[in-house]
Amino acid sequence: MGELKVIESRKIVIIGLGTGGLYSSRAASRFDRKAELTIVEKRSYDMFSPCGLPYAIEGVVESFEDLKHTVPSTRQLRKLLRHEAISIDTEGKRVQVKDLESGETSWLEYDSLIISTGSQPTILPIPGAKELLGRGVHVVTNPENAQALRDAALESKRAVVVGGGAIGLEITFALMELGLDVWVTKRSPPPFPRNLDPDMGKIISEYLESKGLHILFGKGIERINGDDHVEAVEIAGETIPTDIVVMAVGVRPESRLAKEAGIATERGAIVTDERMMTNVKDVYALGDCSASFSGVDHKPISIALATTAFMQAAVAGVNAAGGDAVYDGGMGTFVSFIGDLEISCTGYNTEIAERNGFKVIAGRANMQTKPKWMPGAKDISVKIVVDAETGRLLGGQAIGEEGAAWRINVISVAIKNKMTIEDFTKVELAYCPAVSELYDPLLVAADVALRRFNRKR
Repeated sequence: MGELKVIESRKIVIIGLGTGGLYSSRAASRFDRKAELTIVEKRSYDMFSPCGLPYAIEGVVESFEDLKHTVPSTRQLRKLLRHEAISIDTEGKRVQVKDLESGETSWLEYDSLIISTGSQPTILPIPGAKELLGRGVHVVTNPENAQALRDAALESKRAVVVGGGAIGLEITFALMELGLDVWVTKRSPPPFPRNLDPDMGKIISEYLESKGLHILFGKGIERINGDDHVEAVEIAGETIPTDIVVMAVGVRPESRLAKEAGIATERGAIVTDERMMTNVKDVYALGDCSASFSGVDHKPISIALATTAFMQAAVAGVNAAGGDAVYDGGMGTFVSFIGDLEISCTGYNTEIAERNGFKVIAGRANMQTKPKWMPGAKDISVKIVVDAETGRLLGGQAIGEEGAAWRINVISVAIKNKMTIEDFTKVELAYCPAVSELYDPLLVAADVALRRFNRKR
């Protein structure tokens, strides 16, 4: 008899226990139940839900502790909390980690490595921003700094929020609900500039003003004044006294560890292929730290969403465990709930579509979600962006007090399946007066786009 061959378990190391780290570990363990997984995380607790932070600041979520979650350890899954990955040896296939409590360092060997290090908040390069960080200037990236903002807000009267995206506006409303007088500023005129067309953004600007907020869109912040603490900001030559400044102008990839290991990056993000593998064999990256591409046309795109990390994790986890999965690209499908409004979008807006070489037509409907004679009908605006040459759907936007998200989800499925606007107008939607219109705003917008498309032919 020949010698029995001993099959060793595949060793997979994951750096970062966020959405990407968690779901890549689950995908890997489902594909290979014998795989040994080790997750390295700097925090003292496992996970938290970052999208819930604005609601905890407002008090809708009672405690920041409610946003924290535990990932059970198993025989195949080991968690190294309060440990930091400090270097990657790609030739030796090992990661050096530091125990943040004892200070000791050690090496973890791997067969596959998944980098899910996330992102860092962007601090504008203006006088006073970095100098007063933690002394009136706040960022919101975790339960600890979100708690610090809430504590400061409860003892303050005025706040300035820098940024007009989802997090910035959600925090704006949270601070307003806590009783603060709030200014919102951003350098470009419309809110959600990467997601919404200006005509749709105008709906949000008018809504924000109707709620008593001070809107300074198109007027960038120039300086933050104060000695030991924030005292005022300067915006377009005007000095505005304030107690708090919240920086919510986006994030940048946390890719330093990969870059130092010789892993390719582009514009600060780790470059990956459709299998989520980097330029180094058996090393994968996903989520905010990695470069992404659009599911519309595979052009490079920046998407910092938990849903994107979730989808990429399913691919990276399987491949790290020896499989052959492929990522189809991200749509950037999202919804934000601001005040009473659902703001949702998917795919490209008009500007980005044209920048990527498309000729665009669009259809928009401004209606109510139910028949006018039905109690509880709400206003909604739906817009569909279409390729003027092929009729293929490229994107969608919806804003309303209800129903925006589900309509955008339908458009996202249509884009994913490369549907044309003619096909889309034939989609059958459920109808009941208590829930929707017979001729739904989504189909009205689609019909407007179809008529414009037919005129172009």
